[in-house]
Amino acid sequence: MSYKKSKLFLLLIPILVLFITAACAIPWFTAPIEVKITSEPPVVSTQDPSPFQNIGCTWQTNDFAMCDQDSIPKKMGCDTLSKPSDYLSLLSPERMFVLCGYYPHMAEESQDPEPKGLWDSGCSLQVKQRLFSYLNGDYLLIRDQEDLKYNFAPITTAEQALGFAIATSGFSARFDLENLDGYRILADQLQETNVQVVSDGFEIILYRYQACGCGPHTTYMQKVKVTNSGDFQVLKSIPAFENPDEDSLCVD
Repeated sequence: MSYKKSKLFLLLIPILVLFITAACAIPWFTAPIEVKITSEPPVVSTQDPSPFQNIGCTWQTNDFAMCDQDSIPKKMGCDTLSKPSDYLSLLSPERMFVLCGYYPHMAEESQDPEPKGLWDSGCSLQVKQRLFSYLNGDYLLIRDQEDLKYNFAPITTAEQALGFAIATSGFSARFDLENLDGYRILADQLQETNVQVVSDGFEIILYRYQACGCGPHTTYMQKVKVTNSGDFQVLKSIPAFENPDEDSLCVD
């Protein structure tokens, strides 16, 4: 009798192993994706504008300045300065940032045959957006994604990844999607900005507004990826919503 029990036990062992292996493969046993920033906006540091106020640029509003020919930003490659997203400070909280607008059509022909920029913000006229930064008496110009990667990688936190994604793309963080009354909703499901940890970096939900041309002016939901080494990729872009009041608006 004991021999039969032993034989039965030995037959059950491979069955149990097979069950455990299969169970580990189903979603119930899969570790959940770690969400580091949810729909609650992260706390950002207050940016001090004073490093950019007396360096030869004329601030026409609190958010926009034109730079004179002999100004520090102009000599470094900025025709205009403008206020960035508050979340850009997450890239490096100890630094001060402004956007640097470079207008290739205003440059001498010998300058920048292939002008560099992080992203384009112009419509009929090309405008290259760069970053202009200040820390401890020194100014730094970030012309393109390679400059950004060189100066700020590796990307190690969700907050830094959010700042990096905004800096490299010009996309916007949105934590206010409950305020879309009257808007034309195009997506089956809208997600507010969030950051998820993946094996080699972070996946982030941001938004891109299509400003140029005639309406409707669509806002797109962008799923992007920032790797720990500082590479950036748009994974998915879907139409999200439109403001009907802008249907007849044309921007060139």
